[in-house]
Order: sequence, then structure tokens, then C-alpha cells
Amino acid sequence: MSGIMRKRVVDAINHKETDLTPWDIELTSAFEKKFMDETGCGNVAEYLGCHNIKFRYKQNKVLDGGREEDIFGATWEKTKDGGDVGNIVGYPLLNNSEDDILGSYNFPEIRVGFANSQCDKLEADKEHFRMFGITMCYFERAWSLRTMEELLADMAINQSETHKLFDGILEHHLKLLDIILERDFEAVYFGDDWGQQRGLIMGPKYWREYIKPGFKAMFEKVKNKGKYVVLHSCGDLSEIMGEVIDIGMDVYNTVQPEIYDLKKLKEEYGKHMTIYGGISTQQFLPHASVSECREQAKWMIENMGRGGGLILSPTHAVTPDIPAENIIALADTAREMGKQKIYIK
Repeated sequence: MSGIMRKRVVDAINHKETDLTPWDIELTSAFEKKFMDETGCGNVAEYLGCHNIKFRYKQNKVLDGGREEDIFGATWEKTKDGGDVGNIVGYPLLNNSEDDILGSYNFPEIRVGFANSQCDKLEADKEHFRMFGITMCYFERAWSLRTMEELLADMAINQSETHKLFDGILEHHLKLLDIILERDFEAVYFGDDWGQQRGLIMGPKYWREYIKPGFKAMFEKVKNKGKYVVLHSCGDLSEIMGEVIDIGMDVYNTVQPEIYDLKKLKEEYGKHMTIYGGISTQQFLPHASVSECREQAKWMIENMGRGGGLILSPTHAVTPDIPAENIIALADTAREMGKQKIYIK
């Protein structure tokens, strides 16, 4: 049975119908603790039967007062809402002038030992679909150094300096990819939020100028090594979806139903990408009943999983305001529907 979960995901990405529609459920640490306390299980992902694993290029330094400094020097403070990401409270490039955005800033050296240790853990896994995660990747990395407001202004009024910032980030990531892509795993997971509830944060013009070229270069490296590209971006990418597919995206996460007409998304792009998500953590899972969760999972499998191309998943990491039984219902429904072949034609 070794590797059957991995094969299901690979087949789904290659648009083959599988015995079970694969599912994945990312958890916040607060939800994981709650789930273990309520169920008594020792490994939540194993209990739920999740098909994917991901290890990130994230190694924060703990500072005084519970704050943390990330690899690029941004300072973070945890929030009290049950999430694991937190808010940035220290931006390394905030006080630099628009004529010299980088100032004396030096981009970090690659943490080769840490990157390889993350790859070691991926290679040791013989069952799951394995992803190396580069989160806060590019646009997010730029604003984490400069602030969102300053970066958006820079994009509009100071193209030369803004390109220098993105070029430095890209150089770092291309070097990282050269190291990790020699290792044995299936996909690189790029996390970079571009969207709002309606439209792109920076608009399609500036996405094409600053962001698209860098991702094209990173995606090409991944694809040239025979690995899959998974892109996580919150929000509405409707204006650029075809272009993101054209530059190499295989799997799109999070696919928020508050934003997309899911059937239309499947009809228009379902042959060209795999949908990874679709069950809302924003408006559905915290409030739904178990029976509603089961019906929603069934709807996703019947409508979005026909012909493959679906990894059933909540849209974001599950927070502790979501009942544990709702998450169990998603996995149980996917198991029960296996081999029934009841896809809607």
C-alpha cells in the first residue's frame, strides 16, 4: 500500500479519476491541540488520512516579548485568533527613501543546512504527496520588507528601485531552488497572496510588470526538474488565471467559493489545473452542521472532481473556531464516496 496516497494526488493532477478523491486538511497549531484533546488521537493528519505533507523554508528566530524574526529580517508578532502566521511589526526597509529602497540591506544567505534538513524529512516519507514550501514568497516578501502601502506606491512611481527589490528576492529563491530541486519530492508549494475578495491587490498591470516574470523563472526551474508547481494565493485571480496556468501552475490553492463560481472555474480551467481547496473556512466551516459539511464535500467531489483535478480541502488552515466534527465529516465523506463513480456529467 506504500505510496497509494501519493499516486492518488499525482493521478488527480494528471486529470485521472482515482479510487478516492484525494483530500488534504492543513491545521493551525491551536486547532490541532483542540482536536487531539477532543478525540484523544496522537497524530491529527494521520487520523484524518491527509494525502499531502509540506515542509516550509521557514526558520524564525525567537526574540524578546514573544516576537520572531524571519529569514529575511522581518519581525512578527503572534495574534490571538488561533492562527499561526501573525502580523509583521518590524519592516527592514520601511525607513528607506524611495530613491534607495534597499539602502544598506543585504539579502540573506541561503540556509543550506536547514533547506536540506527539510528535504530529508520529505524524502523519508514513503506515503504522501510531498511539497517543499516557499511561503511569503515574492510579492508578500517584498511588502514584508517595505510595508504594503510603500511597496504599492513604489510600484507606481519608482520602477527602477522596485525592480531591484524583486530581483534580490528572486535571486535568493532561484539559488534555493537549485539546491532543493536535486532532492526527491513531488512539488514546490509557492505561497504568495495576490488577491482581494474582488480583484488583485496590485492590479493586473503591476502583476505583469513585477510579479509574473519572477514566477515564470521559478516555475520553469521546477518544471525542468520534473516536479509540479502548486500555487497558494488568497483572493480573486480571475483577471490573470489563464496567464498563471500558461507560465506553469499545475495546482491552484485556495479556491475560495466566496470569490469564484466553482462550476464555471472547473469548466473554464479544469482541464489545465487542479483545484486544491473549495471548502470555505471563512463563511462555511465555522457555522455549518455536520450534515451540511458532508453535503458540501459530496458536491465538491461530484462536480469538481469529475475527470480528476481536485484535492478536496478547506480553503485555509483550520482554526479553532471550526468544530472538529466538521473536519472529520469532510474526510469521512471522501472515504465513503470512493469507487462510487457518481460524478455529475
